[in-house]
Amino acid sequence: MQSLPVLRAGALALACVLAPVTHAAADLLTGIPRLACEATLCLSSGLRPNECSPSLDHYFDIKKYGKHGLDWSATVDARRSFLSQCPASTDQGMPERIDAISRGAGKCDSEYLNRTYADTAYKWRKHEYGGDSGQTVYEVHPLPTVTLDQLPTYCVVYNDHAWTHELSVRYVGSPSMGGRWVETKEYDAAQAKWDADHNGLWASGWNFSLTDPRHRVDQ
Repeated sequence: MQSLPVLRAGALALACVLAPVTHAAADLLTGIPRLACEATLCLSSGLRPNECSPSLDHYFDIKKYGKHGLDWSATVDARRSFLSQCPASTDQGMPERIDAISRGAGKCDSEYLNRTYADTAYKWRKHEYGGDSGQTVYEVHPLPTVTLDQLPTYCVVYNDHAWTHELSVRYVGSPSMGGRWVETKEYDAAQAKWDADHNGLWASGWNFSLTDPRHRVDQ
């Protein structure tokens, strides 16, 4: 993926370097157009210095509500409208970039995915007592897990865009054994630790599932 420029204090109005806008023109930006350009650049990278705070605060404060709470579709439209106020928003490639940001920003990081798709898996085994007519006792241990192990389409578009820099996340483990999302830069170490923690004696002789075996109708 293409690297973005280093962000410097007092120069974030140069977010318009994402398209062919001159430095002089960018320096003249103020108000909402300036915030929109800054937000476009800041939301295109996982590297977000303090200078990003004003534009990101403005962006994430844009929320639309309906009868049943947050209206995500209307919120996406409003955020897209805000980003489109950057003068570069109509340049080649920018409408698609802005659409990807408005759909994915804030919903594709590991914290959001782990929180939104959190669930419970089960590590279990059963003990038989008294032969065929005896009693079956289940030993069950709940495991915190994240059931979604493939990125939603909107996250794939957001993360894989040519102008995106260091936004990717990857899934560690498996849903039935306590998997979760981590930032890509942490993946190798996290997966190695997960493998060490979830194999050997920990898994030997056990079953794993996303449903409690004691509640299965076919038992």
